[in-house]
Amino acid sequence: MSLSNSEHNRRNESSAVKPILWATISFGLLWAYILCVGFLDEMIVGINVSIIHIMVATLGGFVFLSVLFTWATNQSVLSNTAIRDASLGASTVVVGLVLLDLGYSIFLNSSQSRSAPGDRYSDVNSWIGELYPGMYFPTEKNFRLHKPGRTITASHYGDMYHPTLLASPLLSSSVFSKKHVTISINEEGFRETTNLDGHKVLALGDSFTFGWGVDQGRTWVELLERSIGEPIFNMGMQDSSPKQEFLLLEHVIDSQKLDFRGGVLLWMVFEGNDLIDSYDDLHPVQKSVSTSGGLFRDTILETLRDLPAMVRQESVFARFKDGRATFSDRGEENRTKAHYVIDGIPSPYPLYVSPQFGAKLFASYQIKGAQRSEQYVDSHPNRLALEKTFERMTSLAHRADFRVVVIIAPSGPRLHGAEFEDFPTLSERSYFNILISRLAGQYGFEIVNLEESLRPYATKELLHFRDDDHWNERGHMAVADILSGFLRSRNAALVIEK
Repeated sequence: MSLSNSEHNRRNESSAVKPILWATISFGLLWAYILCVGFLDEMIVGINVSIIHIMVATLGGFVFLSVLFTWATNQSVLSNTAIRDASLGASTVVVGLVLLDLGYSIFLNSSQSRSAPGDRYSDVNSWIGELYPGMYFPTEKNFRLHKPGRTITASHYGDMYHPTLLASPLLSSSVFSKKHVTISINEEGFRETTNLDGHKVLALGDSFTFGWGVDQGRTWVELLERSIGEPIFNMGMQDSSPKQEFLLLEHVIDSQKLDFRGGVLLWMVFEGNDLIDSYDDLHPVQKSVSTSGGLFRDTILETLRDLPAMVRQESVFARFKDGRATFSDRGEENRTKAHYVIDGIPSPYPLYVSPQFGAKLFASYQIKGAQRSEQYVDSHPNRLALEKTFERMTSLAHRADFRVVVIIAPSGPRLHGAEFEDFPTLSERSYFNILISRLAGQYGFEIVNLEESLRPYATKELLHFRDDDHWNERGHMAVADILSGFLRSRNAALVIEK
């Protein structure tokens, strides 16, 4: 029985739609992958490409491809067979890229040292992180304050403490030691016993300014205050980026809590994680509400919104472009892994030994950070935001009439790594510190580079805790000594006259 002309046409149309749909999806996914990996968070003709831009471009690509393949089919430019072959090729490339990214992530996970078993939170001993007062976001902006009116006094181990590691004779006798600390948070949410009003010297920074693991009166801020005879207010907030620190200072000045005219800002920037910390304008909860209105939270639409950033983060090509992809030779990898097993006990942190300083645990992420290439720093998604932060700090300083001293703080591996045996090879220079020095000079800020200034101290004594990645008391004393000399040498310009 022969088919009617109308039914025959419907079948032909149906057979043509399937290759067009396949081609649109396969090439559209390939286009989306290229957009995520090649353009997300990049600056293009003065515009920072966001997820919204990627989504719009992806949707536009799908529409364009659909129209293109439909036209090519109707005009007999491409046969259905040619379109199917091209679609198969595009699909194969997309699947191959996903498998490559997945395989590389599995490789990285398999090469990482396993964390020590056990749970230090159920241990009788305290570690410093347990003692820190809670923090909160006072506005929709991405900066925090400590919850006010708290004083904590306790003994603790450092941040690298783990209860199972106490079974190691070497660690228990030479690395872990109880420290006594007092942490006082005033009613304004800062580590101070006085109020902010009236201060003309502020210390702004992260945990190295706050004084992680160090008693209230032994932070470099308190020691410097006594040395120069001028009150210094500690605005340090742990786990904060330069952008978050700027937003905090801007809030304090603009909310009229502080008349800072003629003042001096001591702004400490840390090599270890200040490039990778958050540079968002809004804090995470507010950002989520602002971008999706809270309507799509915990839905598939929220997942789709975050998908482009996930693709870029995990892409092998993006890792190479950013300088995040590394392949160590087998011998070096085995030597590195050996430092994660101490007296037969697996450790989350590598242990290295110095003939002069003895044993010390290091933060592995800081070692990797000190190995980063110049390309990694230059191409990092946060670099432009960091530069913008310096620009905004300049505007705020001019508007509020204060001077800025940028203090560059090196990581522990950068400062002490050369003194320890079999320590991983670091980058020849600290490209992040070079960037900070360049930005400070570009915007007319004073500069104290502790990477250079601390070396005479670091060759004689250990300036970091053995079981933590922060400065010990001797480190804070050295920093205060350096800054005191710097400020006194520029007394007329930088130290507030009585």
